[in-house]
Amino acid sequence: MWNYNFVAPNIILLFLIVIYYFTQPHLPVAKNSAFFKLLFLEIAVILSDYIASKCLDNFNSYPKIIHLILNVIYFVVFLSRSAAYFHFMAVIIIPKFKRTRGIQLATYSVLIGCAILAVANLFTPTLFRIDTDGYHRAFLYNSIYVCTFTYLILSFAVLLRNRKNLPRNHFLSILCYNLILLSGYLIRILLPTYLIMDFFCLIAIFIIFLSFENSTIYLEERTKAFNTKALISMLSEAIEKPELLLGVFIQNYNDMREIYSGEQLDEGLLLITNYLRKKYPKYHLFYIQNGMFILVGKDVNKSTSTIKIEIQERFSQDWFGQNKESELFLDVMFVEFADNFKITNARDIIRGFISAYNNQDSIKKDSLLITNDTLNLIDKNAVLKKTVKNAVKTKEVEMFLQPLVCSKTHKLIGAEALARIRDEDGNIIPPGLFIPVAEKNGYINLLGEIMFEKACEFVSKNNLEKLGMQWVNVNVSPLQFLRNDLSECFNTILEKYQVSADKIYLEITEEAMIDYSLLEKQIQNMKDIGFKFVLDDFGSGYSNVTRINRYPFINIKLDMEVVWNYFKNNEEILPSLVQSFKKSGFSITAEGIENLEMADGMQNLGCDFLQGFYFSKPLPADEFIEKYSN
Repeated sequence: MWNYNFVAPNIILLFLIVIYYFTQPHLPVAKNSAFFKLLFLEIAVILSDYIASKCLDNFNSYPKIIHLILNVIYFVVFLSRSAAYFHFMAVIIIPKFKRTRGIQLATYSVLIGCAILAVANLFTPTLFRIDTDGYHRAFLYNSIYVCTFTYLILSFAVLLRNRKNLPRNHFLSILCYNLILLSGYLIRILLPTYLIMDFFCLIAIFIIFLSFENSTIYLEERTKAFNTKALISMLSEAIEKPELLLGVFIQNYNDMREIYSGEQLDEGLLLITNYLRKKYPKYHLFYIQNGMFILVGKDVNKSTSTIKIEIQERFSQDWFGQNKESELFLDVMFVEFADNFKITNARDIIRGFISAYNNQDSIKKDSLLITNDTLNLIDKNAVLKKTVKNAVKTKEVEMFLQPLVCSKTHKLIGAEALARIRDEDGNIIPPGLFIPVAEKNGYINLLGEIMFEKACEFVSKNNLEKLGMQWVNVNVSPLQFLRNDLSECFNTILEKYQVSADKIYLEITEEAMIDYSLLEKQIQNMKDIGFKFVLDDFGSGYSNVTRINRYPFINIKLDMEVVWNYFKNNEEILPSLVQSFKKSGFSITAEGIENLEMADGMQNLGCDFLQGFYFSKPLPADEFIEKYSN
């Protein structure tokens, strides 16, 4: 007789898992499909085990063929369950498992052989025999354990081989459920009349469910839409780009959170989620971050352009409608991937979307098409960011010097210190590339401090008079002027190298002049230390003569574009500006001098100093010293 003490707990636990599983949203990915098969097989095993056992308890009440069929069904699903556990593990470890024929063959060859052996029992005793005395094991009965232990050994082997590629929690979960299965099989061998094996299998399924199938880890908390992790999981299974992969972004999301309250915007996100889910039920909806929704799927009845028009029309209306006193109006932007775009890495898709989101201001349009070139640019920017970060953190920033010469004699009188950073191959990265990266990612303050210290070290170690120099210009970013301790920081460096502040001219751009009160306070603090100031890149920003007169600049540098346009278009405005500056007591530096004609032209215009490739390109500090020491 069979012992049924564990049947009731098995059924209750299985019922709870099934109810919870089918009430949660799921993605059409291999992992979920594998778990569904595992759950289905467990139901089949428990039912077939219980029914076959009950029939055997009442052996004489049923014909022999019924006992044969029921027991053959049980053994087939029992063996299939063993393969299903291995299959699930392989899907977790190898995301593209379903497309790997070699592993599929290894998975199912043992199962097919044993299943054929079980089915053969309908014609001749292989696993069991049924006679007038009831049910008996046959000579090949232990082959079922050969099958189950083969899959367990394969599981442990594949798991240990790939352990370094797995997150620790995934590795421990897979190891745990396989150890539980091993324990269950051993107890089944020792206590064959107890229907206890299914209980161990259900514990294993419960561990799998909590570790890999708990849908809460794939849902975004506020919107209850699928999150980034879910999108990566789904795209990792895709052989080709889904027919629809559409990003729906709230424009200027962070600004909207300030205009409206955070609570109000969160309520709006939930309304948007419900609208998209109801309007497009055939698609899977994901919420990534900061107002970024993604629609993924296929619907032959609607084109992408139609969907965009429908969503745009909805966003033109208030999201709260007439039921609330407050209003919520939001603008939307769409991001798509080109038709020839192929998925090689799911995270590339996420990076493409996030890059588009982060560059909304530069895109300036309602729709963006991402190509492979876009992702290549993202990769280059990521490498650039890393290079700049490492260079600044390790202070591997080089100081180049470009000479400033007297406009009348063309002799050296000063130099501008310029930051240079090299890539992994030792090539100079253009400042127009790395300066914006440093500003955007918070490295500009440290970069500016490094350059100021290098300039002070240069002045300390070299006799400027012997070089024919009177000062060194150092650029100060507008973001540096936001530092309350800027004057203290620079003064500490001056004292460290015993350098007088009047040997360092600080160049600031017109952009720093937007906030007059802050700039006035900073300049006064720096002026008290002894610094002198140069207005850099005049003509590229906001300034006018009246505003400039409010600040204690000693020199104004004409932006190279202003200089080039003067010679190209023979403009009359520049001479008047130069004379106005001269009358106001400013000295003038012309940048971008590329030939003798330009040098003479700027000197005749009244400029005091010249700078440009005609005299010298920026040089490393040691080359600069060697050139001007003679």
